[in-house]
Amino acid sequence: MGGEVLTGRPPPLTVRPPPKQNGSGSRSAAARRSRQRPRPDREAPMTLKPSIRLSHAGFHVFDVDRMVDFFTTVYGLRVTDRGIAGETGEIVFLCADPRDHHQLVLYEGRTSREGVHYNHMSFEVNDLDRLRQIYRALQDYPGVTGVHTMNHGVSWAVYCHDPEGNRTEAFVDTPWYVNQPYYADNLDLSLSDGEIAEITRRMLETEPTAEPVERWRARFAEELGLGPAQRPSA
Repeated sequence: MGGEVLTGRPPPLTVRPPPKQNGSGSRSAAARRSRQRPRPDREAPMTLKPSIRLSHAGFHVFDVDRMVDFFTTVYGLRVTDRGIAGETGEIVFLCADPRDHHQLVLYEGRTSREGVHYNHMSFEVNDLDRLRQIYRALQDYPGVTGVHTMNHGVSWAVYCHDPEGNRTEAFVDTPWYVNQPYYADNLDLSLSDGEIAEITRRMLETEPTAEPVERWRARFAEELGLGPAQRPSA
């Protein structure tokens, strides 16, 4: 995986005087060659994978089944998992991309139209090193509260409440799938990548729904009706 942070800053702009014209009024050969050269800052394709991307959002709803019907009927999402999330009640995961387990999470238990119904937004990062960077940055950022790690089996995650109290998550995918929701408090980011992976592997050995994530992705792609040529690479 791995990646680099994209700064978004374009290269310095160099202003050149217009090329001199010869007696016939045509541009010089050098000027024509210069004009034909590609502009790397505008035309070169981006080959670096961004180190972070917005992955999914979660909301509290009044009627889970009604909202599931809305997002599956109108937007074509599919239910990937559903279960009970602690005292919150039912939780439903929906998605339309086999690269992701979920793009939308619906939580049962909304009680007021005036109350807060946002649950959290989530950012996917490339690897555990990037997750560690975020975890360390959260320790010292003023106003951040509730920083904690979580092993979901399908992902390793860091949660917090931002300076205005909004819940956010950063995570990196694991090589496995297991029915969600799944919570384990055994993610220690001071361990090596190999140690974290081995702890997770042993944990999932006793889970009957655990399997390699590529197998789950292939099955979900079939459910979405995607042929091999249409299936995105991981």
